[in-house]
Amino acid sequence: MSQLAKAASHDPKESVPGLFKYRDEVMWSLSNPIRYLPSEAFDHLLSSIRLSAAVPAHANLSAPFGVDVAYGPDTFVIYEAYRGECEVSFDSPVESVKFCRGDMLVMPFHTRHRITAPKNTPCIDLRDLMANQVEPNVTDSQGRPSLGLLFNQQVNYGGGGKLFELRMVIMFIDKQTSGALITGLPEPMLLKGFADTHRLLLDAIHYELNVQRLNQSITQPAAIRLTEALLTIALKEANAHPKSGPIYKGLSDPAVARVIAAVLKEPHKDWTLQDLIGIAHVCRSTLNSRFMASVGISPRHFVTHVRLTLASEMLTGTKLSIAAIAERSKYSSEAAFNRAFRKWCGLTPGSMRDATASASRANSQLYKKMC
Repeated sequence: MSQLAKAASHDPKESVPGLFKYRDEVMWSLSNPIRYLPSEAFDHLLSSIRLSAAVPAHANLSAPFGVDVAYGPDTFVIYEAYRGECEVSFDSPVESVKFCRGDMLVMPFHTRHRITAPKNTPCIDLRDLMANQVEPNVTDSQGRPSLGLLFNQQVNYGGGGKLFELRMVIMFIDKQTSGALITGLPEPMLLKGFADTHRLLLDAIHYELNVQRLNQSITQPAAIRLTEALLTIALKEANAHPKSGPIYKGLSDPAVARVIAAVLKEPHKDWTLQDLIGIAHVCRSTLNSRFMASVGISPRHFVTHVRLTLASEMLTGTKLSIAAIAERSKYSSEAAFNRAFRKWCGLTPGSMRDATASASRANSQLYKKMC
């Protein structure tokens, strides 16, 4: 019997722990929904995404124009065609797209692209454009970088012809593996009409961030929360996109999705292949073949991936010893954990922790300068 069915039975002996009781009856409608909602793999993956920063940006591009764009390895961008249209082209084999007013474009990591109108217009490198128009204007009178001044910048470029107005939210991902939904995007996702459908949300996000800027009270936690709302809706729509990547295809396979949800819910459980077969309700060979076809790895490797993802978060976000993290990650020894971790991401656990600590010290020094 499901938890919700138990709650509806009104039998206190069969009630779900944590549900609200009234006159000895269980009232699921007044209880925390997490107690009885079904376990959805997609929702677990969404909750694993963590942003360290989010910055809105605005560009007015007038034809003819061409901008060559390449962001950093931790940067994820959502574009909105606010007015007009342009061509966005990518390196082969990804085909170019016509980007029109009301559309959204979700850009995966490491995706170099060119924004042009008309098509094939020679491009300026974005870094040169930023160096000329933005960098000189984002330091205060003491020469310190200012987030408020950065939010106040707008890029204007082009030949003075037909206007293409671009709004965007630039996101910086906190964890290198904190987004199977993000890292699983195989290519840019053009969401036709998305911006028109969600116009109220988009306008509210940019309006609120603008209010913060004008009040000189810009706080990254608020910007991150607003951005996460947009990101959640955009990725859910990308889930239904015909060109979505392996992890998305895995979520569309009921047997695979059940396994993904179960492992994400209890990542440190001592999962056996027989456990996963029981959850999937298919035989061993079928589960393996469907996992490989959709996710690209076997069920066993998926369990390992999830555990090591969490291990990387413990390495960078806690002071637990490497031996303690190895034990929590279900490895028999620290040496075995080191070997598995290095095979997984190319770094030893100690190297990852040292690199993160160095980056944190650098960010702290920059923050002190900004304050």
